[in-house]
Amino acid sequence: MDEIANQIARPFLLMEGGPLFRIQRRMGLIKTNAPLVKRRALLAALLTWVPLLILSVLKGRAIGHSVPIPFLRDFSTYTRFLLSLPLLLLAESILGPRIAEAAAHFVTSGVVLEKDFQRFDNIVERGLRSRDSTLAEIVLVALAYFFTFLAFKLTGVHVSTWYAMVSDSGKSFTWAGIWLVGFCVPLYQFLLLRWLWRLFLWFQFLSRVCKLDIQLFPTHPDQAGGLGFVGESQRFFGILLFAFSLGSSGVLAEEIIYDKVPLASFAPSIATYVIVALIIIVGPLVVFTGILLRTKRAGLYQYGTLATAYTGSFHKKWVQHQNPDNEPMLGTGDIQSLADLGNSYSYVEKMKPLPIDPRTLIHLVIASLLPLTPLLLTVMPLKDILKLLFKVLM
Repeated sequence: MDEIANQIARPFLLMEGGPLFRIQRRMGLIKTNAPLVKRRALLAALLTWVPLLILSVLKGRAIGHSVPIPFLRDFSTYTRFLLSLPLLLLAESILGPRIAEAAAHFVTSGVVLEKDFQRFDNIVERGLRSRDSTLAEIVLVALAYFFTFLAFKLTGVHVSTWYAMVSDSGKSFTWAGIWLVGFCVPLYQFLLLRWLWRLFLWFQFLSRVCKLDIQLFPTHPDQAGGLGFVGESQRFFGILLFAFSLGSSGVLAEEIIYDKVPLASFAPSIATYVIVALIIIVGPLVVFTGILLRTKRAGLYQYGTLATAYTGSFHKKWVQHQNPDNEPMLGTGDIQSLADLGNSYSYVEKMKPLPIDPRTLIHLVIASLLPLTPLLLTVMPLKDILKLLFKVLM
């Protein structure tokens, strides 16, 4: 089966295509079979945070009291450009292979039947063409700049900062501010939007595969008919939630420390963010809900009928003593078969409408909230936080 799968389909590598990928390859930042992700992540930090630091130093706004929040005391620059931005790039080396493996497993596991191999190959090709779309990335760049300027417009600066000067005549960006608005934030926004685009392509791929005559078994131990591997692949998207939360934590820290906004006031926003994040990451799996419910319903009927027939025969033979061969009960396999049939029926009953393990949902929630936990230090001493954690663990 593996040999056939390798002959009919290209790997579904969502991370290795698109105009930006081709530009980086021409520049030598990406080589064949060597994506050099760590080098590109370091370069992203050097092209964003370091120029902002140098330009702020030249203007005397990197440290000191020249402005209310100098550059080196701006938490958002650290979390977005030194942590979140590189992590969004490093995520490619983690998610790329996992998605490709999950896509190929549809064939190697037998979920996609041999008669649909060519259609599956066409689905992969369509997804890769969308991945390589120049128009798509142009739109993403345009949206990145739109959201950047919208964000700066909605969060107007009322006092001079390291990136903007405010006077009676209005607001003007410093050289650091021009680099921030013209390159750094749009790059950050673009990488976030590109991940959303890739997630959409994955959703599109799954929805097309779902329309094939896929083979599911209601008694499969993964309690998802054999699709549990798809839910397992979604777990790795937690790195994206972790990266985005890192970038957001710096902004919230500034609000709490400098603007004196209570941490509790952000609780509804954080809860909403976690719910929306789960919907975005787990949402693609909804395409399988219909077929999983149909498989479960059919399995309950089929195994229920089988159980009725077998238990009826068992009852007549061993309870009503209709045993013409006088077979002894001791050592018979009938009882074990009855137990096995009961276990099979239990597996059918436990089938889930989504091919995802509840532990994966917990993993995603933790990935969303973990970067925000240092904010607790703004309202609780570290020793009290450690005591609380110790009580919870005990």
